[in-house]
Amino acid sequence: MLTTLFLFLVSLTPLIPATHQNSAIPPPQQSTQPPPAKPQPCANANTQVESNECFAKLYEAVDAQLNVEYNKVVAAMKKNLAQAQHDNAAAQITHQETALTKLLAAQRAWLTYRDVNCDSVKFQYEGGTIQPMIWSQCMADTSQQRITTLTTAYDLSN
Repeated sequence: MLTTLFLFLVSLTPLIPATHQNSAIPPPQQSTQPPPAKPQPCANANTQVESNECFAKLYEAVDAQLNVEYNKVVAAMKKNLAQAQHDNAAAQITHQETALTKLLAAQRAWLTYRDVNCDSVKFQYEGGTIQPMIWSQCMADTSQQRITTLTTAYDLSN
């Protein structure tokens, strides 16, 4: 049995590409430096209480930024609606009103998702002192993702 296995493996040898030191294609160079580290929020917190407080403040800051970005999108849409009303363009008025309604519905649905999702994540740590940090971190991360979505989906640069 071992002889059969050995012969089978030897028969596969021509199918395995050989490596040559003088190959025309050099092997890929591996970086000797690690990739830049992602900044760690609250890295200076020394206790769980400090971490909980730091992540709570982080979430508050991200939530405030989310409100700013959302309000920018709403303001741009209202400006477009006002222009359509000024031009008496019925189709554009309907379009802009619908766009505002859909954005509001999407934001409400997203807020529900964020809250339920982070409550679910937090529940895994029920009774632990880390639970408030986990919840705040989830809320901050999820809110940051929404900011990215709003700023890319609703390009306000034009």
